[in-house]
Order: sequence, then structure tokens, then C-alpha cells
Amino acid sequence: MLFIAKKELWDAIMEHFCIRPFKHEDIDFAYKLNVMEQWDDTRNDIKRVFDYEPNGCFIAEINGKPVGHVFSISYGRLGWTGLLIVKAEYRRRGIGTLLTKTAMNYLLSCKVETIKLEAVSAIADLYRKLGFVDEYDSLRFTGASEEITSLPNCSLNPLKREGITQLAEFDAEYFGANRTKVLHRLYQENPQLCFVSRMDSRIAGYIMFRKTKSGYRVGPWVCNPESPQVARGLLMECMETTGQNVKLYVGVPAMIKAAAKILQDFDFKQYSKSIRMYFGEKLETERVDGVFAIGGPEKG
Repeated sequence: MLFIAKKELWDAIMEHFCIRPFKHEDIDFAYKLNVMEQWDDTRNDIKRVFDYEPNGCFIAEINGKPVGHVFSISYGRLGWTGLLIVKAEYRRRGIGTLLTKTAMNYLLSCKVETIKLEAVSAIADLYRKLGFVDEYDSLRFTGASEEITSLPNCSLNPLKREGITQLAEFDAEYFGANRTKVLHRLYQENPQLCFVSRMDSRIAGYIMFRKTKSGYRVGPWVCNPESPQVARGLLMECMETTGQNVKLYVGVPAMIKAAAKILQDFDFKQYSKSIRMYFGEKLETERVDGVFAIGGPEKG
């Protein structure tokens, strides 16, 4: 019997390896991988991220069968990549690196100057080897919505479609880039889960949330840092809307102590964290101090 060493066998397999554009029919595969990783994304979450930027999403294949994927999105000078997963039996062979490089090359071809991502500690070294730099920790909290007996008086109202352009301008001051396409899609899918606070006709903060398999994911949740009472009121509006004892999940930049305090006041607990990283120019146009919750690790 002919013996083939593991390296030779892998080299033979990799002769039939390719990375191709992600297609709509790949969504079910991506969703199954997310389920296997015990991530809380729904099938619609994956479809939404694909729809944001179809040309920025890629599939790795061996012998015509998908084994991994990565997604990316561009916001002008800022780009984001995430949802990198390789099937367990094909890991530690460089496929994740090749997928990431493909997403990076796509974003750079779009004239992106800064690429960001959030990495779990286990694979952070993969990104560091590609030139990514640690920026800060991103904390994950979970808690249950409480009964709200009274909301603070901070002029909270449901977001209206015609207000999205103004909202995107407010958001860009803190996020560092205009993400109208993301805000518009989140509103389009769940207008009843989007709220805005105004002071003297100016936006002071807003919150969006969406259904997951086991509860609701809160974010983006952005506020003027000088008005933490507005941020608190927006979260309370979120809990009032979802109802009692519903699981809520929130991702918070570690340095935003006001956000952590609000969550802890409502008995939220930290359950994990990731590392915010960037490649290229350090983004100087963002104000993280107003980001009380990220929109998601796959798109910022």
C-alpha cells in the first residue's frame, strides 16, 4: 500500500483549492457554520451582511465544496471585515489567512485606508501577522430586560425613515464614517426597534436592536457622552419594547465606563470579550467615547 505523508496529502488537496466570490446560495452553508460555532447570528443576519456588500464576501472551496468564508464592508476610507470561519477539520492550514487577505485586498481596491475587525484571542495572532494592530478590548455583556415603570424625560421617539440621513451624520461623528446603508437596512427590517432622542431639535443619541435566535442584540447604541442619562433612557426604551425577562446582548468598547455602568445597574454581566484591531492608517475621525454599543463584530 502506498503511504502518503500528511503534508503530501494536504498538498494534493490544496491543488483543488480556490477562493471565489460568495453567492446568495452560499447563505445556508454560512448559517450552518455559524450554528456549528455556536454563534447567535440568524440566517437573516448573514443575508443582511452579504447584501450590504456582495462583492466583499468570499468562499473558500476544496474540490468544489465550501470549507470557509469571510465577509467585508466598505464605508469610504474605512473598511471592516468579519464573519471569518473555516470548518474545523481544515483549520491551521492557512485558509483563514488566505480568506482574510482576499477580503483585505478587496477593501484596499475600494480605496479603504483603514481596515478594522474584532478578533477573539485565539486567532488574534493570525491578524497580527497580517499587520493588524491591537486597539482596545471590546466587552460582551448579557442580561434580561426588566419591567420599566417609568422612562426618564429625555424626549425619546421612534425613528422615522426621513430621519435616517440626519441620524447617519450624527452617527458618523462617533463611528468615524458614514454607514447610511447599514442604518437604513436595520431600520427597514425593524422600524419598531429603532429609537432616537433629541435635545433642542438636535440628535442626542439613538439605539437600534434586532431579534436573534435567543433574544435581542442591542446596537448600534450611540450617544453624546455628555448626556449619559439619554443613553440610559434609550436602553430602558429598548427593554420596555422587548418585554420582561428577554435576553439582551450588548458589545461595548472597554473604555466606555458609562455604558458598562448602565448595564451593570440593570444587572448585566460580562461573558466574553474580543480585541478591536486595525490595519493601515489609524482612524482619526471617530469618537469612541459616544459608542455605547457596537452594531456587531462583523461590521462595526
